[in-house]
Amino acid sequence: MEVLYKISVSFLVTLLLLSLFMFILFKVREIRSKRDVQSAYFNSISRIWLGLLILSFGLNTIIQFQTAVSYIIGVLFIILGAYNIWHFNAARKYFKGNLPIEEKAWEEFERKNRQSGK
Repeated sequence: MEVLYKISVSFLVTLLLLSLFMFILFKVREIRSKRDVQSAYFNSISRIWLGLLILSFGLNTIIQFQTAVSYIIGVLFIILGAYNIWHFNAARKYFKGNLPIEEKAWEEFERKNRQSGK
């Protein structure tokens, strides 16, 4: 049982670090993006990773500290993380559908700028 505890804590800590890294990565991509829809798309993906970070933190709290307070706080974090994942996954799907429209408009805008510059 102790081996299972160590494996689960190690997995959750690895998931915490991975989701933190991916959150930062997509936040940087959001900031560096010049396009509005693409920026919103990267924001929704980064928020999904943040939700996973919050959810795994709640699970880690429940597994490591087995008290009533940690159960309450862990459940709140799990609910908040799951809602964050669900909500921003819907936003990601919406913005992903609008990416081709923005790409087409961006290409047309750049084409007009090149023609007016000649």
